[in-house]
Amino acid sequence: MGRAPSKDPRHCPRRGRSGTSAVSGEARAATLFPYRVRPGQERILEEVASLGRMGGALLVEAATGLGKTVATLAPLLEHAEAADHKILYLVRTHAQQAQVMEEVRAISRRAGHPFLAIGLAGRQRRCFLLESMADFQAATAEESGKLCADRKRATAAAMDPKFLLTPPPELPPSGAVDLADLDGCPYYARVLQADPEPLAERFAERLPTPVEYEEYCRSENLCAYELSKKMAGRARLVTAPYAFFFHPHVRSALFQWLGVGPDRLDLVVDEAHNLADYLRELTSVGLSREAVRRARSELAERGDFAFPEGWHATDLFDRVGEVLDTLVREFARDEDGILPPNALEESLLAAVGGTSLRLDTMLGSLVGWGEALREERRQSRQVPRSAVHSVALTLLNWPRLEPPHYVKVVSREPRPGIEAYAVDARAAAEPIGECHLSIHMSGTLRPLEEYRDTLGLPATARSLSLPSPFPPENRRLLFDPTVSTRFEEIQADPEAIPKLARRVGEILRTLPVRTAVFFPSFALMEQILAAGLREELPAGTVVEARSTSMADLWRAVDGFRRGPEDGVLLGVTGGRISEGIDFPDDQLEAVVLVGLPFPKPTARREALRSYLDLTVGHGWEYCVTAPTQRALLQALGRLIRTETDRGLGILLDHRAAQFSGVLPGLAPIHDLPGTVREFFGVRPRADRRPPAGLPPPPVAGSVPNG
Repeated sequence: MGRAPSKDPRHCPRRGRSGTSAVSGEARAATLFPYRVRPGQERILEEVASLGRMGGALLVEAATGLGKTVATLAPLLEHAEAADHKILYLVRTHAQQAQVMEEVRAISRRAGHPFLAIGLAGRQRRCFLLESMADFQAATAEESGKLCADRKRATAAAMDPKFLLTPPPELPPSGAVDLADLDGCPYYARVLQADPEPLAERFAERLPTPVEYEEYCRSENLCAYELSKKMAGRARLVTAPYAFFFHPHVRSALFQWLGVGPDRLDLVVDEAHNLADYLRELTSVGLSREAVRRARSELAERGDFAFPEGWHATDLFDRVGEVLDTLVREFARDEDGILPPNALEESLLAAVGGTSLRLDTMLGSLVGWGEALREERRQSRQVPRSAVHSVALTLLNWPRLEPPHYVKVVSREPRPGIEAYAVDARAAAEPIGECHLSIHMSGTLRPLEEYRDTLGLPATARSLSLPSPFPPENRRLLFDPTVSTRFEEIQADPEAIPKLARRVGEILRTLPVRTAVFFPSFALMEQILAAGLREELPAGTVVEARSTSMADLWRAVDGFRRGPEDGVLLGVTGGRISEGIDFPDDQLEAVVLVGLPFPKPTARREALRSYLDLTVGHGWEYCVTAPTQRALLQALGRLIRTETDRGLGILLDHRAAQFSGVLPGLAPIHDLPGTVREFFGVRPRADRRPPAGLPPPPVAGSVPNG
């Protein structure tokens, strides 16, 4: 998401309420725009203003830093207020929600009156009552929702004057809350007692970021989750993660909170290049060998039972586990493989020696058993979960997940199991078309036709692709024609990985600036570190890891930003650092890409390519070239965030030349030290080599290394 342009104290004076000025064209569209209009922003202002009047879909690709967010929100807020619509702004991260709030603040000042905007977040993040209980941290949204509903009912009953019940207990001054002795929820009770009007006025005036909002609710003992639902009905703009709109059950509740139908909803999707993969993941269904093991153990612990045919439930799960083991051995090649049609169903029927009706009856009985267990656990204030219920329901629904919308795959890694992989994102994207308008924004949305076709958006969707507004001489892009990270070449040459480690080390010793090194995968990064790169890294190097929590990652990255001017950060292309974190000014001045981020050639990827060939005729382009291009642009986009940023990008792979069409100015490396001196000037620097004998750096930590 683009950084907001710097505030210009010379912007035009406020005009009072929106819609009162009799102007047209660009000036009309910019009525609520709070800054000096940059090149490119006027196009967004005009297109969004027109879209507000006519409805439909708009695809916007514009470089990060252009100011897409504010240029979209200013005319959209004006339209929504005039038409009494609501804006739903979908984001991937809480940082993006904070950016939206900052821009609404500026627009409100320009308008001369506040627009109430509120950020939604999941119950897992905002439930103060359950946050300290380890058992509830892993609960799903459905499970925590059931527990929350029970406590809300108990709280409402305790506060009802018709019932002679004691009021909800107060929180203890210190120590953990004993959930077994707490029927209601004091945080929810405070929400029921609170007057919503002054709270709405407070939030409209201050427009708190999600973190500020949660801090206020905690200080007032208010349930942040339930209060945000109440405020959503009063808000003009609501910002939320993707799941609030695209998960069917959550979307139904969301419209109730908002108090409008989709015909009065203006939808914005930020970082939209992620949406198709998100929808595929959302609608895919998997069953791991470990899940079957847990279900079998649950049955054994709770007491086995027999089906009318004489089989025991544990026997059935033993057969299911054996079938999964056989399918993995037979069909998984390397990481995964395509599962032949009806392979699971036929194997299960052969294992149990019966008909599909008999198998469905057995599975139905297990679903009922698991549902009873979930309810029992719910009544005893435990997480209402049953592995038996989950596994049996997946097996019961498995035959319905059929081509062309799904392809069945079997996986060996990261955990053995099967999956019905959703290759078609269009069905999950259908609710977009029900909204009055939708705006899809990203700095890397090209090819726009691929995005439109993949989501099933109408052919009439408008497209707007804007060039970078920043001076082209501020970014230099180089590639090394002597290096390859092609999988086949690395496998054939035992010296390939050590050579890459030495080359990365040479480049890091040449660069006198904060540098990020991105690898195509964690596996390749770990190989190159082990092959000698670890000894080349300076003290304080930050290394992203698969298991690093977002909080730990933020802390490590913040340490890198404030650390030495020639610090180093290692991550993966397409990861949380290369796409989700901004590095303005001199916080990052060089990016090294070790290889090209081509998607891994898995069975899922091949199935998706075949499906796209069949439906839109551009399988390779849409499935391989487009995601590689986007990952490249996202990683290199960390360099330039403002007009004054300067950055050097280096791609270590001779195949980078094929992307010169989307990487203007890309040139082969000739004299890297000379280029660095010419681009950055002569900068004093400390010896990058760490002291000898120090331990290696742990992941996502700014600590000594050697």
